[in-house]
Amino acid sequence: MLSNIIHGAPIWVWPLLVVLIVLGLIASKERTRSVVPMYFFWLLGLLSLNAVNSLPATGLIWALFGVAYLVGATLGYRFQKRIIIRKTGLQITLKGEWLSLIVLMTIFWMNFVGGVVGAISPETVASFGYHAGFATIAGLAAGSFIGRSLSTFMTRSS
Repeated sequence: MLSNIIHGAPIWVWPLLVVLIVLGLIASKERTRSVVPMYFFWLLGLLSLNAVNSLPATGLIWALFGVAYLVGATLGYRFQKRIIIRKTGLQITLKGEWLSLIVLMTIFWMNFVGGVVGAISPETVASFGYHAGFATIAGLAAGSFIGRSLSTFMTRSS
């Protein structure tokens, strides 16, 4: 069954996984780079929004997503403040951290497993519990990106 899952996935999934792992590993090291791409990290959250939108989501599911998004944004904002060493003009120096890898893997595997579960057990994917859990995890992940972007934007240059 595992072989069918691995071979049944679209071919583009595996290079994407490698890219996300590499990005997460880069984030684990102290680095100085342009601040501009960080202002657009929140766009990664659109992947989660699209995933929740693909569910037959009710108002309650969207409310769970919204609350989780706000919690994720708050936590992401606070986390980013702790890892910013300095911001000078359009350059920012950040401490190494593993949260980026964890969030990227969460989003990747959440979508991957969602596809697998949908193929193996459509009744599970149709359940309220699945929708609620999926929307909550997706909201936390998506919110963390906008929180981190806002924190970076709000940090004054030295």
